[in-house]
This record gives sequence, C-alpha cells and structure tokens, in this order.
Amino acid sequence: MYQVIARKFRPQRFEDVIGQGHVTEILKNAIDMDRLPHAFIFSGPRGVGKTSVARILAKAINCEKGLASTPCNACRVCEDITASRAVDVFEIDAASHTGVDNIRDLIENSRYAPSTARFKTFIIDEVHMLSRNAFNALLKTLEEPPEHVIFIMATTELAKVPVTVLSRCQRYDFRRIPVEEIIAHLTSIASRENIRINPDALMIIALQADGGMRDAQGMLEHVAATGAEFIDVETVDNMLGMVGRATMHDLLSSVLSKDVPAVLDVISRVYQYGQDLGQLYRSLMESMRNMMVLKAGYTNLALPQEEKSFLLEAIRDVAFEELHRILSVLIHSEEDLKYTSVPKVTLETILLRIVAAPDLSDMQKLIQALSGKQVPAQARQTVQIPAAEKVKKPLSTLPHSWEGFVAFLKDHDHPLYAMLTSTNRMSEEEDAVVLACQSSFIAEQIKKALPEINKKAFTFFQKDFRIQIEIIDSQDQNAKRQRPSEVRAQVMKSPVVKEIVAEFNGVVKDVKPNE
Repeated sequence: MYQVIARKFRPQRFEDVIGQGHVTEILKNAIDMDRLPHAFIFSGPRGVGKTSVARILAKAINCEKGLASTPCNACRVCEDITASRAVDVFEIDAASHTGVDNIRDLIENSRYAPSTARFKTFIIDEVHMLSRNAFNALLKTLEEPPEHVIFIMATTELAKVPVTVLSRCQRYDFRRIPVEEIIAHLTSIASRENIRINPDALMIIALQADGGMRDAQGMLEHVAATGAEFIDVETVDNMLGMVGRATMHDLLSSVLSKDVPAVLDVISRVYQYGQDLGQLYRSLMESMRNMMVLKAGYTNLALPQEEKSFLLEAIRDVAFEELHRILSVLIHSEEDLKYTSVPKVTLETILLRIVAAPDLSDMQKLIQALSGKQVPAQARQTVQIPAAEKVKKPLSTLPHSWEGFVAFLKDHDHPLYAMLTSTNRMSEEEDAVVLACQSSFIAEQIKKALPEINKKAFTFFQKDFRIQIEIIDSQDQNAKRQRPSEVRAQVMKSPVVKEIVAEFNGVVKDVKPNE
C-alpha cells in the first residue's frame, strides 16, 4: 500500500529528527541516566517534529530490550507504537476531546497498570485546546501520577496552557527547522523516491514551508504528482498556487519606478487568471523585506541566486528609507486587504498610495535645503514630517547659527540640549549669544556646564563662541512676550513655513512662542 512521504520518512530514532538536536540530546541523556519526569510538554510551530519525538520517546522508555535512548524498533512494543496500535500508548487529539469527561476517562484509565509495556504513556496533542474544567481535572493526576504513567503533551500555542499545568511538566521548546536543513532532507527524499527536481525549486518549497518539515514534505509530494520528468521553479509556482517569479518581478519593478499603468496591469493580470491576491500581497511584502535587508547590507538570505541578483539590481538606486516606507505601508495596510469585500480595488488603492507618495530621499534633500533658512526667533513651528528627518544630520548640513548648534546637541549630547532648550535666546551675534533663564537653579547648572558647552560650540562653529546666561524675572519675561495672534501671523509669513506646508500638504494646527 502506498504511503505518503510524510509518513514513509517519519523519524524512528532521535538521530533521525531534523533540526531539534537541542531537544533530542537532553531527552537521550535523561533516558540513559534514568532521570525521567512523569510529564513532558513539547511546544513549537506545527510540523517540526513534536509528535514524532513523543512517539520515539514512548518507544525508548517502553522498548522490550530495556530503557535506552535508542529503541530497537524491532520488538513487539516498538512495532506496535510505530503502527499506532500499542495498547498501553494512547494518542489523544485534544482538539476533538476537549471536555472534562474525556479527561476523567483518561484519569480512570491511568489507574490501571500497563498490559505489556513498561509505562502507560499518554500523548496529548494540541493540549491547549482542552477546556478549563478539563485542565482542572488533569491537575491532580499531573501532580501525583501513578508510578507507571508518563504524560507527553504537545502544543502549538503554549501561552494558552495554564501555568498550573506548565509548572508540573518538564518543558521542551521546538524550533523552526532552518531552510538549509529542510533542503538537505528533501534532496535525500527526492533521490530515494526518484524525483528529479531543480535545487531552486526545492529552495522555494523550503521557504514556503516556514520551518515545518511536514509541510515541506507535503509540498514535495504535491509537485511530484504532476508526473513531470523534471520539476522546475515554474512547476512549483503553478502547483502551489504561487505568483510566478516573472509576475512578481514586474510588480516590484513597476512599484519602485512609480509606473502607475504597469502596477495596474500586473494586478489586473493576476486577477484575471484567478490567482489569490492575498498571496500576491504576501509575496510582495516578503520581497520588499528582502530588498530592505539587502539594502541594509545583510546578504546572507536563503534565496535562489537568480532572485537575489534581481533584487540587488532593483534596489541599486533606491534609498533605504524609501524601501522602509513602502514595507511599512504594506504592513499597516494588510488588515485592509484581509477584511475587504473588494480585494482588487483595495490592493490597487494601497499600491497607488505607495506609488503616488514622494520618495523619502527627496524629502530629506528638501529638509536639508530648508534647514539653512531661519525661522523667526519668536516662535517655533511644529510640522509632522517623515522619520528620515530624525536621522542624525552631518555637521555640514546644519546652519551655522545658534539653532543649528542646538540641533547638533540634540543628536550628540542630549543632557546639554535639554538644558539649553529650557532657556530663551535674547540676542545673537556672529560669535556670541545671550540666553535668558527664569530659574536660578537651571542657570547655575548651565554655568557649571559652560566649559563642555563651549567645547562643543568650538567643534560646531570652528571658532570661539561666547555664551552668556542672564536670570530674568518671570513677570518681565511675560511682559516681553508677544500676543499669540501676533506670533501666529509672523510665523505664517515665514517662507520656510510656507514651503514646508506646501510640500507636505500640511496644516498648521498650533503655534507656540519660544519658552
């Protein structure tokens, strides 16, 4: 009888388990040293080997040849466990046995000694699905189990398991299997099953499996069912319902080049062929993420070489900030696409919003150009701008004025920056500034810090710069303040403010005098 690949190549020894050596080594040592707990809990993503390890553990502790980390797989007990017919090993799916009555039956069964095996072993899969009452019923048995009982529980959602249960179990965390190890195992299976497949096609399967060996084996079997003499990347894309590489490359190129007709043509083409727009969106996000990390200098990505070369060429003239912006919009808009009744229109809207926005690199050039202009000293204007403005500015891009020096301190010495922003600038000359401070305490602190401030000022201005501190009475200061309407009128006449508001299509909501 034909066996599916996932069952045919299911590991039968700890050494056969792929990617979970940190778990299997500890279990083997515990068995060899006869230091077995009465309850285990295996947590981790689906398809990474939790149930397989539970079965191997059941064989290791019940093998007729004796308690050993390597079961013989030949005795009656080992064969029965492998064939899922062992009378003393119970596999329970908690997803379909969630009630307290199911657990009470289990507890009642646990009281009786095993028939042929050394331990009565209960493997409870997806244990987090048990009801609250079922967990409560299980607690007492977990705390004081019969000597002949072993519990092995598995879950993909450890956070849903009550801490009272976790505290009574020895916990093992399973990890996603690395892409390289999945590819190596699939290559071995393909060789043994006479499946001729392109290495890049295997890499795509491994990436789509998301760290799960069971999913990877299922996809390999799916594409092998085509009967093709040789399985290539295009075959894998078609069989797994994925957007083809050529289509994805067209979409990426059109988005980065801000070609609106091309973007709409790609979406229309995918839609007309009945492909999943959600899959297209996820592939786009994954590709943009790869582009962003490549632009950041990280090249150790598990990608086919042809794909990596395309991405590197595509981002050659694109700023990191722009890639970050596009990916951020995609991430924050995913919910819109997920719950919409018109996915095509929603996807078009998201991508056109990305394409229509100006590049962040262009915005940064504008901000740097505007930074050389002076905003009136009597007021501050706050306009929300992209994150690129918050990047530390090179010294050469800052205006050689007091405001430029304060901006320099914000990036290089925040305590001094905090001190100086608590003062008011009364006058400024080419090589001197007079600051007013209402608090004598703050004034003293600034005077103590003057040597360090002067040192930083010399670095910034490349010459001696004199700073004078004056303490003024708050009533005198209030008398000197302009009325809010006068301040706003003066600010709105500023060409800098007008240019920023026009560029970002912004609105001035509030104008505050310099405190």
